[in-house]
Amino acid sequence: MLKNLQAKLKDQKGFSLVELIVVIAIMVILIAMLVPNVVGYIKKATWATEQNGASTVFSAAQTYATDCYTKGSWTGAASIDQSVLVTEKLLTKTPNISYTIYTTCEKNTPAISYVQWSSSNAPDGVIPQYPLAK
Repeated sequence: MLKNLQAKLKDQKGFSLVELIVVIAIMVILIAMLVPNVVGYIKKATWATEQNGASTVFSAAQTYATDCYTKGSWTGAASIDQSVLVTEKLLTKTPNISYTIYTTCEKNTPAISYVQWSSSNAPDGVIPQYPLAK
């Protein structure tokens, strides 16, 4: 029985060079199709993370503006300094985006217009701001 097995193993041949090249070519084609999709998913996930950070900043800024208004210290400034939200403990940490907070600039209205940041992950034609520009 051992001799039969050894004889069968001697008769078997490996893959030919052409077969190996075809398999490698198929793998390269599949990888080439997969890479752009993965990059697209990463870009979408980063965009969603940036939007969540801006949403958090927007809520914290709105809370800060309302607090200042009720204390009588709302000045209707053109924007709120980023560090104030962390100092006032409205944000535990600053999101990983560089943002600017825009207010309504009206002395009697403690409202935040929007939070804007710079992003290379924004979909085409979308301005990176929260709430989104219409």
